[in-house]
Amino acid sequence: MTALCRRAVLVGAMAFTLCPWTVWAQADGTSQNDQQNSQQNDQAKRQQNQRRLAMLAQKLNLTDDQKKQWMQINRETGQKVRAARKDDSLSEEQMQAQLKKIHKQHNQQIFAILTPEQQAELKSFWEEEKQKQQNDNSNASPSGQTTDSDKDKEDDLFAGMVPDPDPTPEPAQKKKAAAPR
Repeated sequence: MTALCRRAVLVGAMAFTLCPWTVWAQADGTSQNDQQNSQQNDQAKRQQNQRRLAMLAQKLNLTDDQKKQWMQINRETGQKVRAARKDDSLSEEQMQAQLKKIHKQHNQQIFAILTPEQQAELKSFWEEEKQKQQNDNSNASPSGQTTDSDKDKEDDLFAGMVPDPDPTPEPAQKKKAAAPR
């Protein structure tokens, strides 16, 4: 082999061995960006939930003790929902059933800390929000531009409390391929 050929082989071998490191470094940078975006989204959601609770606390005239209990119930519910979503042993149907159970339990706990008048006010508020959501869904903007009704949907007080829709079943092959995460 000539020196030129040896040099070409050596350069090719170096490029081949360094290529996975380059891809890994790019993937690592992407995952860090994803984590930062996720943390920012989580913080924004927490702030939005705090605003919602403050507005609802005022509307229901909650006591300080009721506010603390409400926040504790919400924290525990959030932990349960995250755990159910991360549980790979559950099928999609089982996870949906678990989430419905968690949300039902949440609502029961919330009602347990309210007076009968507050319960009636909360039920009325939920019905109003449900009607708004149904109206917003029927008047959705097809152009893709954000409208006032779209902004209202973003500020929906009970967005996290609405049960997820029933999923369409995945073929068995896709489930097996996605399982080893």
